[in-house]
Amino acid sequence: MNRAGTLVGLALGGSCFAITGLVVASRVAPSLRVHYVDGRYLVAVRHLGQWREIREFIQPFDPRDVGAPADVWGCLDWVCRNISYRRDIGEFWQLPSETLANTEGDCEDSTFLLISMLRWFTNAYAVLGSNYGWGHAWGATEGGEILETTYTQAMIIPDPENYRPYVLFNERDVIEMWPGALREVFELRRNEARKLNLIAAALT
Repeated sequence: MNRAGTLVGLALGGSCFAITGLVVASRVAPSLRVHYVDGRYLVAVRHLGQWREIREFIQPFDPRDVGAPADVWGCLDWVCRNISYRRDIGEFWQLPSETLANTEGDCEDSTFLLISMLRWFTNAYAVLGSNYGWGHAWGATEGGEILETTYTQAMIIPDPENYRPYVLFNERDVIEMWPGALREVFELRRNEARKLNLIAAALT
C-alpha cells in the first residue's frame, strides 16, 4: 500500500477529526512541548530541558527475543498480557527498553513497545490522537487496523469511530493528519481513569 493508501486506511474511512481537547495547565505549556526543526519533530516529554526526535521512541527489535511470536496479533497479545497499565504523573514517555524493564507504562509506552516489535517484520505506526475526546495513543497496521495496548489481552476494538488520529509515526516516518497536529496532541485533555472507564464500558 502506498502512502496515500495508508493515510486513507488510517483515517478510518474518512472520519471527521474534530478537535475536542482543551488546553490544560502543566509545568510545561503544550505549545512548548514541540519544535519543528529541519524536518525533525522534537518533543519535550522526558526530563526537563531534554528534547527527543519523536521517531527515536520506536526502536525495532525481534519480538522473539522476549518470547513473543512474530505476528501482529501475537505481539499485541504479548504486550497486553505482560505490560501493566500505569498512569503518568505529568508527561513522561518511556523508551521501549524502559517499558520492558519496568513491565508497566501508560498508553504511549505500551504502544511504542508494540510498534517497535512490529517494525521488525511489518509496517505499522504509533498513533497519537483522541479517544472519546481524551488524549490517547494506540498502534495501527498499514491498513488502518487499530491495536489497543491498554487491554489485558488482544481484542478487536468495538468502537473505532471514537479513535481519532492526529499523528502517525514509526522510526522512519512521521505523518501529521494536518499541519501542526503534533502540537495539538498536547492540547488534548488528560484524564486516564475516565478514559479507561470509557474503554471498559465499550467492551461490555
